[in-house]
Amino acid sequence: MKTTQKHPDWALKHKKPGTELKLINGRYYLYNVKSVYDKTIGRSKKISLGILGSITKEKGFIPSEKNELRKKSGKSYLEKQIMLFEYGLAKWLMDELENSGVMKSLKEHFPMHWKFIVWMVYCRIGYQSPLKNISFHLENSFILDMLEWHEKIYDAKISDYLFDLGHMGNSIHEFMRPKEKKRRTILIDATDIALQSNNITLSQKGYNSNMDFQPQFVLLYLYDALTLEPIYYRSIPGNVREVSAMKNTLIMSGLEDCIYISDKGFFSHSNLTQLESMSLQYIIPLRRDNKQIPYELLNEIEQSNNYFPYSKRFIFHTDTKNVGGRKIELFLDGKLREQEKTDYLSRIESLPESFSKVKFNEKVATMGTLAIIHNTTLTPQDIYVEYKNRGSIEQFFDHFKNTIEADCSYMQREESLNGWLFINHLSMLMIYKLFQILKTTPLNKKQNLIHHYSFHDAIEHLKTIKKIKFAPGEFVTSEINKSTRILLERMQISIT
Repeated sequence: MKTTQKHPDWALKHKKPGTELKLINGRYYLYNVKSVYDKTIGRSKKISLGILGSITKEKGFIPSEKNELRKKSGKSYLEKQIMLFEYGLAKWLMDELENSGVMKSLKEHFPMHWKFIVWMVYCRIGYQSPLKNISFHLENSFILDMLEWHEKIYDAKISDYLFDLGHMGNSIHEFMRPKEKKRRTILIDATDIALQSNNITLSQKGYNSNMDFQPQFVLLYLYDALTLEPIYYRSIPGNVREVSAMKNTLIMSGLEDCIYISDKGFFSHSNLTQLESMSLQYIIPLRRDNKQIPYELLNEIEQSNNYFPYSKRFIFHTDTKNVGGRKIELFLDGKLREQEKTDYLSRIESLPESFSKVKFNEKVATMGTLAIIHNTTLTPQDIYVEYKNRGSIEQFFDHFKNTIEADCSYMQREESLNGWLFINHLSMLMIYKLFQILKTTPLNKKQNLIHHYSFHDAIEHLKTIKKIKFAPGEFVTSEINKSTRILLERMQISIT
């Protein structure tokens, strides 16, 4: 009796000992198998060892790409050559530097040091890395291959490069000077940074938030108050107050007709007078107990037409109060007012020694309010929005200022300090670009990505993408997990 052949000859001719032919969804596949004795059933059974490839009548046997990679990686594993390198963040940084024109500018202003600058920025963005850990992070990254960097990296070498970079003050200045000099609303932020070195002239005793009069320098920063972009920085001696340094910093930056936005601790009549003597426009919040605030104008304010939308609610404001060439705007946030009332009343129950209904009655009229003094021609709505952006900037860069301070404290050469500050400036600039993507890209109909992902989250997702070295000179990009793939697709970031 003639037996019926299960598979066609054109498929069977590829079947070898130790293999099995399978027909799946109308297509033939060849698998590697072996026989193993199974005590429970008392006989041998076949175990699949993985796919070898597919078979078609036209093309014959087509090797599986995964199997080819598995064979290569198996060989390299035996030779102990498999290695993983961080790739996702490095690729995004290189692409962003190129696409934004920053790379071109770095090559123009720092032709001998631009590669060093790039990998230093990479370490600061990805790991907030102190100087002592730079070489470790680079050993585990693919960025040196992308930069075609072949020199050995060690601590003394990094220190020498920083020293050289810090010598290039003119190049740093020209790199930072904005190309667009028209009127912008800026935030000027001053940070006192402790400095123990006696070799750095910037290190001078001065007052700071801790009131300990220790050796320090002041890092004065200019940000765009509307976009949050870091624009320009300048380091000044610790005994020079930032008010007197503002005018020169603005002149050096090349910015024209700027508006200075401060925090609540800045207000004093002497500070205002000094700003006005320098012809600086300003937006400065007042503490709620300031006698100049016209709280009486809040009566029946919600019946007025003075309101505007902000962050999915409405903000009311009084008519502008003019005080000798200065203007005071008073705002009422109803949502904030209810939150403050609820918070205070709950504390009466939990902390009666510090909170009482009598004190509540004294404070309730000012709850939910914000008073701002200024000398600009901006509308109340513009004043409010631009001041509110300050909080975003402070929160955005706090972690960077903290790590800057840790590394600057014990530097012994002013040039190295200058180089390190420039590296941090570029790092902040690149994080700003990542932040802007999160801020402007929709997550859903009601929220943008920034409501769910911080820039730290985005960086960590990027860092999960690796380059796999499976043989000398041979690399593949690792698979991207689902959550990272979805986030990067939304951000329109391609890592290939």
